[in-house]
Amino acid sequence: MSSRVTTLERIAAFTPRHSIPIEDAGESLGLNRYVVRMFRNIHGFDRLHEDAQLDLFGLVTAAAELVVKATPDPSAIKYLLFAHTVLDVTPSTIDAADVIREALGLVDADAFAVTQQHCASGLAAIDIAGELLRADDDPTARALVLTGEKPVTARFRVVNNTTILGEASTACLVGAGGTGDVVRAYATKTQVLLSDGVYLAEDLVTEFNDNYTAFLSEAIHKALGQSGLTLDDITMLVPHNVSKLLWWRTLDELGIDRSRAFFDNIGRYSHCCCADPFLNYATLRDEGRLVEGGLYLLTSVGLGATYAAMVIEHRGGGATA
Repeated sequence: MSSRVTTLERIAAFTPRHSIPIEDAGESLGLNRYVVRMFRNIHGFDRLHEDAQLDLFGLVTAAAELVVKATPDPSAIKYLLFAHTVLDVTPSTIDAADVIREALGLVDADAFAVTQQHCASGLAAIDIAGELLRADDDPTARALVLTGEKPVTARFRVVNNTTILGEASTACLVGAGGTGDVVRAYATKTQVLLSDGVYLAEDLVTEFNDNYTAFLSEAIHKALGQSGLTLDDITMLVPHNVSKLLWWRTLDELGIDRSRAFFDNIGRYSHCCCADPFLNYATLRDEGRLVEGGLYLLTSVGLGATYAAMVIEHRGGGATA
């Protein structure tokens, strides 16, 4: 294995303290009780976290500050990548990534957004960060990958009567050849007919749902193939929090027992866009459930549609808060 593989040296996650049951969220969004009952009983949602007093920048920097403050030399952070799902998180006159860069005091970092893969953009940003660092001549250089957004309209709070969105942010300090957890593989599968995202026509929504499990499974097997692994080698599958039902179908497609997948945060936080894989991985770490040398398969799916999978090897002491 190359000494310049992508490594995750620190991961921080933030969720607002205030949470509400999905019944309260459904009432505020004008959902009828049958739809809300479906979200709870079929898709597995219980609560979501939100803070009306916290703006986008406050949400994102809440996780980012934890990583920057714990970094011995923040000036080593040469790149800031802000991954988000909703294309327009600020007015066109405001560069969100640049505002965040300045708020964190990273005056010399290059800052930009990654958003074209919607909810899969967070995993894409990790891959991009690793490529940038490998192209850099400075082995001490690091990248900061951030997620977090405010789903402010009903269209983006509820997607295709399948998932409901809450608020969370995450921050990952990425190195190349560092001492953190190792990214063993990253793969995607793209369904090119669905570029309208949340504005999909009804027939395309049906097509998306019909192909979901097969295409996600294809991305997973592609990532495993890149790393010379099989599903039997995976310690835990770390899904995105879009729906238990969709995940049960995917696990059936893969032939994996449900006990090998981490579903706890679906009920706790609901779907939190790009933050899901890192929020869930950080939860496993904080609960002492990551094992040294363990292999963890992180996934995400972005409307459009991009199916993404990433294999991470946990090193003892790696990916600290």
